[in-house]
Amino acid sequence: MFKYDISEKTYLKLLDLSDVNELFALTDRSRDTLREWLPFVDDVKSVKDTEQFVRKAMQQYANNNGIQAGIYYEGKLAGVIGYHQVNWQHKWTSIGYWLGNDFVGKGLVTNSMKAFIDYAFSYLKLNRIEVRVAVGNIRSRTIPKVLGFNEEGRLRDAEWLYDHHVDQVVYGLTATEWKKIKAAKEKTIAL
Repeated sequence: MFKYDISEKTYLKLLDLSDVNELFALTDRSRDTLREWLPFVDDVKSVKDTEQFVRKAMQQYANNNGIQAGIYYEGKLAGVIGYHQVNWQHKWTSIGYWLGNDFVGKGLVTNSMKAFIDYAFSYLKLNRIEVRVAVGNIRSRTIPKVLGFNEEGRLRDAEWLYDHHVDQVVYGLTATEWKKIKAAKEKTIAL
């Protein structure tokens, strides 16, 4: 079972069947906001749809092909962060994330990303992480920038959002770059 404490108020936990109702309710309450940038929202019509996603997430974890974790804040499910898949041959993964409307602006995704980056590089021994974000999704694009990812390019018409294609920006970070970023922050704190 995957569980990762971030702070006194925040932790990450592998999604399981006990999360289904709360996850569906969170998705449903945030549907209009999430739909702007996430192509899965219209497919989540019932608790059964969320259950199917959670079962797939549990199987993904069992197959050692990634983690879909709930972001918990003050005991409530606030959002989801996950490795889409893990390419073990080339030692890389990509990360996706979203928050419910009530939890935006608390640093939850940024802190969850830090944990997922550390876990990928330290525990999984991966070498590279990607984040792909729609060009217009400024809020989500800020997170990899703040964490030291490099903007590597733009993929034209890379994602279908309901009735149109959007371009995506690709951000990348290597294990070596992350070590340097952490060392620089530790040095600054020590001063």
